[in-house]
Amino acid sequence: MTKFVIEGLAFVVALSLLACSDQASKVDEGVLNPRTDCIPRSAKALKKNSQSPSYVNALTSSRGITLDVVIRDFEPNHPDFENFSEESVNHLDDIYNFKSANGTAMNANGYDAEWYGKANYHNTCGNMNTFEKYSAGAQIGVDGLPMQVNKYLPGYLQQTSAGPILEYGECTQNGSKDSFTGKDKVLRGYRNARDDVSGYKCPNGNTNWANPVIYTPGMVNPHLMFTKMDGGKIDMYDGVVIRKVNERCDNQFFEEWFTDVPGKNKRINTTMDIPYDPASKYYVYDYSYNDGGFFPLDSINPITKEWVMQKPCNSSIQPSGECDLYEPQTLSIFCPPYDYQYADTQVDFLGQSTADLCDLWLNQGGPRAVNAGGSGRSAAVQAAIAIANHVGVQHLRNSNFTMMGYASFKYLAANQIPTPEVFEIAGDDDIWVFVDGVLVVDLGGTHLPAPGKVDIQTLAKNNHGCHDGEPLATYSNCSGSSDDKGWADDSWHHLHFFYAKRQSETSDLYIRTSIGTQAPSQNGSPIINDVVTMVDKNGVAYNKMYMNIPLADSSLTYINNPNVPSMVVLRSKTVQGADGKPLKNIWGLDSVDTKVLGYFVSAMTGPIDKGAAGQLYQFEGVLKDLNGNVVDGGLLNEDLVAFNVPWSQDLEDDGNGGNYTSSDWDRLMAWSKKINFYVAASSGIRVYGFDEPENWSKVSYSSAVDGSIYCDE
Repeated sequence: MTKFVIEGLAFVVALSLLACSDQASKVDEGVLNPRTDCIPRSAKALKKNSQSPSYVNALTSSRGITLDVVIRDFEPNHPDFENFSEESVNHLDDIYNFKSANGTAMNANGYDAEWYGKANYHNTCGNMNTFEKYSAGAQIGVDGLPMQVNKYLPGYLQQTSAGPILEYGECTQNGSKDSFTGKDKVLRGYRNARDDVSGYKCPNGNTNWANPVIYTPGMVNPHLMFTKMDGGKIDMYDGVVIRKVNERCDNQFFEEWFTDVPGKNKRINTTMDIPYDPASKYYVYDYSYNDGGFFPLDSINPITKEWVMQKPCNSSIQPSGECDLYEPQTLSIFCPPYDYQYADTQVDFLGQSTADLCDLWLNQGGPRAVNAGGSGRSAAVQAAIAIANHVGVQHLRNSNFTMMGYASFKYLAANQIPTPEVFEIAGDDDIWVFVDGVLVVDLGGTHLPAPGKVDIQTLAKNNHGCHDGEPLATYSNCSGSSDDKGWADDSWHHLHFFYAKRQSETSDLYIRTSIGTQAPSQNGSPIINDVVTMVDKNGVAYNKMYMNIPLADSSLTYINNPNVPSMVVLRSKTVQGADGKPLKNIWGLDSVDTKVLGYFVSAMTGPIDKGAAGQLYQFEGVLKDLNGNVVDGGLLNEDLVAFNVPWSQDLEDDGNGGNYTSSDWDRLMAWSKKINFYVAASSGIRVYGFDEPENWSKVSYSSAVDGSIYCDE
């Protein structure tokens, strides 16, 4: 990780001690006796103690939920970032020809001939100036709906607003003073939004200034692209691609935004905790201009708002095995690179003048200067150090990043009464939301905070994502669905949201959801991708499995115990339907009659890093029924295998989610009572259970002809 020290900056890091800390560490290592060990009281530890998606909901209903996110960090001289498209409409020449107070030329610091030549490209970004001058973008109404039909959304989501247009601006609130500066806080919010629109609303609609909210629709393909792994599973993180469909709003290199491109971006895997709001009974995530903004790559002092350090990350869940970010290269102030008429009178949200800080930033090269004067530091860092007060470090930030978030949620018809579940999001800049691979919120462009909303019941009734030709129409989320009846009750679905912060100044992200049952965070959770059983000419079987990530050493020790069923196995028997064809179960296998068995590992070794194929483990052991009888033949072709999880009353009460017969679920619970540890990744994140079909891996079977032992080395 890039590290540096800002002179004169002092801060205190407070550590809170958790009750039952020794038990919490055992949870991280994967060991827990659910009957005798104390359950940690912290929300984070409680979330780790879940055994199924619904159990997570039961434990965190009053604490919060956790989503997996992938953040990619960019430098501000990337051609698609820091283009000031709103200002360049009327001030293109002013920016290109501007020299700061000390003679620093903007055309030598990113706003050069290449940038100048893309004026028509900048003008496709929807904002108040381009909309008025070029009819670019689309307006949003006071009810949060677009005022023009968005043809990139499904027909049942193409509602429009009758207006008037939504406006966002600056306001103050009586008695709202900052505890650090003692000055009146400067707030921003909607001037005229309806009550049901997400985001802060200025009191009584009183604003110092307010501008219309306009966005850029049609930047992305309305369908995500998924890549299936061996066995038909989809990696919902690295196996998903969002694609450009139109050249709009400075998206020339869009293929670099949400994929790993060495030299262009740096990736961090992490999570987003969304706390529960007991007053509204929603899960709410709210970071806006009014409290310093949304900067997930920075650690900020909550009192002084000063930048402290790059946010620590878990190196063990990073693809590279290390945490690596760019330094904070931007400032959270509006400082367009020309002689801006309001530069001298602007104040920040703490009521402090930012005129001097803006001048210093421009003197060092401005928003796109990542290495001004050969110092090795960006113009933003140099400006923050140079100014003789707290204001510089209070505004030093790592902007210019993209984020992909993912959650798997269960559709329950009963949860739509009396009010349908929703997923709401608002923010600047680009935001796109997909459910089951199909676009549901389209808020592209570098715009003011704009709201979007997903009504889960509407999606369910319209069989969203399950129509022929849609990306996941043949995946498990659409099992049992139909155009007549919509989604099957108790079915699992996949939500992806994509966010890009491409313009310095503030950063806003607001999420509110009432979705009651979400799968636990899987970022770092062990998943079996494939299991292969190979048999030599003498009939001796050799098993191997491919994991997405390495297991913890402690888990490997506990798995290597021939007295504990560390895995469970479903073995199906073909049953003919009335038409003489095999009936299909939830996994698409020819079966409705299933044996539920336990696998007792006597030896497991690994891992061997096999690159894209995953982490290879080789294992052997015996298969037994619940009475302890050995099942001859071991694992067979098309057996389904999953890691076992310890029993708890919450797990059993949660039920089988419609994925199993009651008899099969009872037998799974019987097996779960025979294990007292959780299988965990090397990062400490555990296996969460076998509630979804995708948590099972299908065994493939092959025979050797040369008598050799099958291994990959």
